Amino acid sequence: MEMVGLNIGACVGLVLYVCSVIVTAINPTVVQTQIIWEGNTTGEVYLYRIPVIINLPNGDLLAFAEARKYDIPRTDVGAKFIAMKRSKDKGSSWGPTEFIVDDYEAQDGLNLGTAMVDEEMGYIIILYVYCAHNQCPERQNVATNFVVKSKDWGYTWGNPVDLGLQNPDILGFDLSPGPGYGIQKKYAPNKGRLITCGHRTPFALKSVVCFYSDDHGDTWKIGGGLVGIPFGGDKKVGDFAPGEAQVIEYPNGTLLVNARNTHFYHCRCRMHGMSFDGGITFPVTSTKLVPELIEPSVCGSILLHGGTLFFSNPASTSGRFNMTVKWSNDMGESWPGQLPIYLGSSEYSCLSNVDDDHIGLAYEKSDYKLVEFVKIKVH
Repeated sequence: MEMVGLNIGACVGLVLYVCSVIVTAINPTVVQTQIIWEGNTTGEVYLYRIPVIINLPNGDLLAFAEARKYDIPRTDVGAKFIAMKRSKDKGSSWGPTEFIVDDYEAQDGLNLGTAMVDEEMGYIIILYVYCAHNQCPERQNVATNFVVKSKDWGYTWGNPVDLGLQNPDILGFDLSPGPGYGIQKKYAPNKGRLITCGHRTPFALKSVVCFYSDDHGDTWKIGGGLVGIPFGGDKKVGDFAPGEAQVIEYPNGTLLVNARNTHFYHCRCRMHGMSFDGGITFPVTSTKLVPELIEPSVCGSILLHGGTLFFSNPASTSGRFNMTVKWSNDMGESWPGQLPIYLGSSEYSCLSNVDDDHIGLAYEKSDYKLVEFVKIKVH
């Protein structure tokens, strides 16, 4: 199938400006699948959820997940590890599970947020939240953001650091990053800036907010986002309630946030917002709904790969099933292509680059029982 593609390197200004057009062939196909995790098999972990996948400059892929220790059905509280696996062959095989963070016997433990690569320093940085549901008496029931770093591509990890201890503005600021990946800006403005976006907790706030760092993840500041309406109040079905989010960067430096439409504002579809100043503001005039990206209110993932914008989620308005990858060759203005991945029960997902010709998808499959990696040849 011949699709119209954009030479995004020729774009200047807003992403909606006219750009030079080329014709490219794109016909994504699944070339390999691998089960990364299966719950209740080792005695240490009952369930693996919230997959996150990133690719490293050395070619390795790293997959992360919340390793939930106990059977607490359909809830995000409880004790967990952050689990990690490595692939050195572009997803064809995966090494053993490593536990890089442990919240021990927490009543309201960690929830995995975002992983990002700082290519300037050679760091991997993970942000996560502890006590997101305000059910941890040992911490005065206050949600807390933590960061943990690796300086050797994930072979060793430092100790988790409470962001609020070094960043007074973040102390007590309840944000659940992602889940998914964060980014390092490659283009001006603010080249080199680390950015991760997520949703506020308690969930009555229902807004997307971004954190950013200009010193390689040592200190973080609160940026802009998509503000829920009514502001600061409980939301009901039909209200504007942005949820879990991922951010990407276009080659003109514009940021695009793709967010969960938690209470189905005007549609059962995704929300988009843009920032033109490195994540400081997201003008209301740039906020839009994307009717082609239907959803049942769930986490999704977005990825820019070689000029094509990809999106993954359970493509349904009635339930969490039918994991699908869709794509756009005009920077999200239209979504003509789709690749069914799994028709059955599916939940959260995360896309990643693999190489010039492939992308990867990690997703929850079969009613949380499995986390599967799918390698997709894009052309």
